[in-house]
Amino acid sequence: MQKSVQHSLVAAAVVAALGLAGTAAAETTVYGKIHVSAGSITQDVAGVENSATATTSHASRIGFKADKKLENGMTVVGQVEWEVDTVGDATKSSKDLIKARNSYAGLKGGFGEVRVGIHDTPHKMSTAKLDPLSDTYADYNNVVVTDTRASNVLAYLNKFGDISVAVAYAGGDDAVTQENLGSATSAMLAYEAGPLYLTAAIENFDDVAAGDYESSTKLGVGYNFGTIKLGLVYDMEEIKGGNDDSAMYASLQWKASSAGTVKAAYGELDVDALNDDPTFYAVAYDHKLDKDASVYVLHTSGADGGLANKGKLAGDGSATVVGMEFKF
Repeated sequence: MQKSVQHSLVAAAVVAALGLAGTAAAETTVYGKIHVSAGSITQDVAGVENSATATTSHASRIGFKADKKLENGMTVVGQVEWEVDTVGDATKSSKDLIKARNSYAGLKGGFGEVRVGIHDTPHKMSTAKLDPLSDTYADYNNVVVTDTRASNVLAYLNKFGDISVAVAYAGGDDAVTQENLGSATSAMLAYEAGPLYLTAAIENFDDVAAGDYESSTKLGVGYNFGTIKLGLVYDMEEIKGGNDDSAMYASLQWKASSAGTVKAAYGELDVDALNDDPTFYAVAYDHKLDKDASVYVLHTSGADGGLANKGKLAGDGSATVVGMEFKF
């Protein structure tokens, strides 16, 4: 639940950070999420198995939002958000414990919305709702490897009835001598009506080195019927000067009761350069304590690096954990 912050000093500081000087009357909101887990993790690399008991923070965050209705009918908007490691690690610097998330200033009206700053690309946004285990060890980013939050972004978003569109340009390295190295263009189109969700997205990277991803095309479909939700994501990665990769991710959710949901997922990354493709599966039970808090039990297992990208478990890895999310 988001809570309005009335204290004038806090509001003024947030508004200034958003670059909205002179709009102290803007409604400002503080929000966040604490997501932690504890349990057993293992990895087996070249026949050497290691295991540990781990407590982990999964993209816990805090942020501020502000918006101001203008006399001409348009609205100025802004957001600053940071990921915070709520578990901590004495071996890490503050730079590692606090990371920037979507932070931008924007303007919206009848024309849609324009945002400038750090932002998820439309390609990333397109299938986010099709990952029911997002930010856990079993996040679909273990196999869907092009999922970009970019800096120096200029983005446009709009909705026409059941159809949503978004396009963005990310400037990459903004040093003059780099000539926007790694800049990207991204676009998505989504249709959502009743139980059906369909989306397609593309992202192209410029001036990349040989072996880097230079484009990604992603398709997604979701369908709800009764207490069942199904999701499917397909992602094709083109690599400069090399073979292409592709990823497939499928998910199922069953609402077993008013508070409990059973979740299952399977992901596979088809890497032409490897003999054994990374794969993973996951099963989980999520129980809502109320609309802002939930606890869950998750087991996930990966083969040949199937949990390496997001789970950080190399080789044949697995995690069996109990987790909690609290939104405020």
